[in-house]
Amino acid sequence: MAKVVIHEHEDGVAVIVPAPGVNIRHVIVNDVPKDVGYKVIDDSELPESRLFREAWDMNCGIDMDKAKHIWMNKIRVARDNRLKELDVCWMKAMERGEDKKAAAIAGKKKRLRDITDRKDIDDCETVEDLQAYWPQILER
Repeated sequence: MAKVVIHEHEDGVAVIVPAPGVNIRHVIVNDVPKDVGYKVIDDSELPESRLFREAWDMNCGIDMDKAKHIWMNKIRVARDNRLKELDVCWMKAMERGEDKKAAAIAGKKKRLRDITDRKDIDDCETVEDLQAYWPQILER
């Protein structure tokens, strides 16, 4: 187990891993910004997964509000990619005069746009719950 320094940062928590042989006090004096809270901890105390790295807090936990925001952004990226694919399918259907097919595609696109309005993500209490939360419409 190696000692690391964590400190408050505008985007959450910064982690400083000293180079081999560098004294931890030297790191604190030279690398931790003045007037910010910091802690010296064992690296084993940091959350295992880096998936929600931007949501880590000073107690070596994960801020669930930030984690939900991060996960919703992952959903948005997947949704936007799927919408682009469906745009092409919709245009082809329109060119061919396949109105029913185009209408079905338009309906699916609306359901995709609506997934970011869902509030059930608020029911997720752990990062494991979040990782299990994936709208079925995004499954292939």
